[in-house]
Amino acid sequence: MIILFEEYHYEISQLEPILSERYYLPLADGFRCKINYVGYYFDASRQAQPVMILPKVFLDDSGKVFGNFDPTDFLDLASNEKTRNALKAENKLGFLYEMTTWLFLSIKKFKERNIQSSISETSDLAQVVSNIGQQAISELEIMRSLIRFNQEHQQLFTFIKKTNSSQNHKTDWTKTISRKTAYFQNGSPHYLDTLNKQKTVHYDEELIVLFMSVLQSFNQKYFLKIPINSLYKTLSVAEFKHFINNGTRTLKRIKYKYFNDKLLKLWHLLYVFCERNEKIKAQKSFKEVLLVRDFNIVFEDMIDSLLAEENLPKGLKKQDDRKVLDHIYEYQDLLSNQDTIYHIADSKYYGANAKLSKYDREKQYTYAKNVIQYNINWLNAGENTMQVRYRDELTEGYNITPNFFISAFVNDNLDFRNNGLDFKENFKRNKHFINRLFDRDTLILQAYNINFLFVVAAYIQSGTAQKEIFKKNTRTIFRSKLISYLNKNFEFKKIIVESDIEHFVEQNFRKLQGKIYRPSGWENELILATEKGTFAFEDLQNCEIEAYDLSI
Repeated sequence: MIILFEEYHYEISQLEPILSERYYLPLADGFRCKINYVGYYFDASRQAQPVMILPKVFLDDSGKVFGNFDPTDFLDLASNEKTRNALKAENKLGFLYEMTTWLFLSIKKFKERNIQSSISETSDLAQVVSNIGQQAISELEIMRSLIRFNQEHQQLFTFIKKTNSSQNHKTDWTKTISRKTAYFQNGSPHYLDTLNKQKTVHYDEELIVLFMSVLQSFNQKYFLKIPINSLYKTLSVAEFKHFINNGTRTLKRIKYKYFNDKLLKLWHLLYVFCERNEKIKAQKSFKEVLLVRDFNIVFEDMIDSLLAEENLPKGLKKQDDRKVLDHIYEYQDLLSNQDTIYHIADSKYYGANAKLSKYDREKQYTYAKNVIQYNINWLNAGENTMQVRYRDELTEGYNITPNFFISAFVNDNLDFRNNGLDFKENFKRNKHFINRLFDRDTLILQAYNINFLFVVAAYIQSGTAQKEIFKKNTRTIFRSKLISYLNKNFEFKKIIVESDIEHFVEQNFRKLQGKIYRPSGWENELILATEKGTFAFEDLQNCEIEAYDLSI
């Protein structure tokens, strides 16, 4: 397999034999180029190896891969023994091919999830280039299915071998009595030489031998470590070559030889594998393409499937000014246990350690302002019948809108089981007035990193259990981190008004504007927030003031 990396600057001469020129962009110097696509490419007229273009998140600041490898080291791993050995020493070679399969499946899933989107190269939304139909299956998918079958059915292979072997050693008494002479002892016949049952052709074993031989070819071609059942002797090099050249014919010969359901499934997998190989040999122009330009679109869909909600009110995600939120979901607000609010997020698909620009930050603040205005319009129209609460009518204070970025990284140990979700930074608050947390223009923005490998692995899974666990835990983390930030930077108090809270608010409105808020369900109580080291408000009359910690 040939591994390329998105946006790395290759020499044009390095890519010309490998990739169609439509998929890379020449640079100004005239001899280098970069690839703006991610995905899978196979062209039998160019080479016999599939090409996989991995996302730029694998590249570090110095342009290296996995810490110390140059991207050009992966141009042809079949002939680059030095790089293969180095990857083996770091236990990264097998992972590399697993990752290519995950990536292929993630792009294919994105295409399926966005059927309504255009899939031409001129599309502004889903720029997917593919000639692989819904029912077609690539070599990577065939490999994945065969490897999984091997993992799940080791006991079946062992059972079949032991059962067949035991039958071969049973005595055939009919043949023995008719062909051998017995001697009698104490009136009972005894045979010095017995005949065993004639060994029959076990077609189930023949099928499994073919299967194990295919797995062995994967190990040799892709430098994998797929375990081969030692009870079965695989085909020799010459025998396997003959099988590959006549695979479908061989499999048709044994198709109806009393296979059970599991072996029938294996037969079909092997037939698809052989049929594809024969098609490639018959068609020199055979080509498979599944590429996506602007991989950030796929990354957004990955995060959205893990974090956000569907069936949101119209206008929240696709806003009136044509801005489209990446992720939004309704969740518990930051101030109490009674109300909910929309948490909004933006996926940022950058290279390793890339910095968010001022433009990114300002655009995200605009997203929040649009969501606030949408809900205020909803409130003013009397249509807010839910627990979503953005503004308190009494204090005219605004609830705090959770807002954050999510960026991807690849960890050094290539662990895909841990989400690696980690707080990255707090940005300078957007505000019109000093010390008014509950003002509609006071906006807080945070940033987080997430393990890219976890996201890809979770995205392609068909089950929902892991996604639901991730969604629950992640929403809790985002909320608790923001609350910790607020508790660190603001002092919160609870004001308990002795009587007539409306009069109290009106009397102190100029002093407390933007600093007080009343959650729903609170009758004679208010939340007071001031930046630490500022006003104490000890002179407030007709009330009690006590400490108040935001609940995580």
